[in-house]
Amino acid sequence: MFTETNLCRPLKKLPQELSDFAKRQFLNSTVYKGGERRQDKRHTMAIPVVVVPLDEDNQPVGDPIEVITRDVSPTSIGFFHTEPLDVNRLAVQLKLADTEVNLVVLMEWQADAGPFYGMGGVYVEKLEDFPVDFETV
Repeated sequence: MFTETNLCRPLKKLPQELSDFAKRQFLNSTVYKGGERRQDKRHTMAIPVVVVPLDEDNQPVGDPIEVITRDVSPTSIGFFHTEPLDVNRLAVQLKLADTEVNLVVLMEWQADAGPFYGMGGVYVEKLEDFPVDFETV
């Protein structure tokens, strides 16, 4: 499906400061006891995932970046990252245990999160393969 886009690209690794920040957010969070407005329950978790910006045809328009999740649900995902990402679509590679899932996420929000940024959106499509090959530098 992907041709020239599968060239091996460098992966911008998750800085330790962001990982520590996400862990602190998780450890210091309080359980919300009010009514849930969402249809699907979100699960707070801090796991590294790889994302790559996509155009409307699901072709990559940037290099892959490692970010860290803040919450995951059956229909959406939120994560923390180090710089603002001016994109509407992202390919997200989730690795859970021995399973890898590649999804297209339509971004719905972005906000400052202390010294970092938060972003989230809904899954709109499942991909057979991640749109780029990458190497850890």
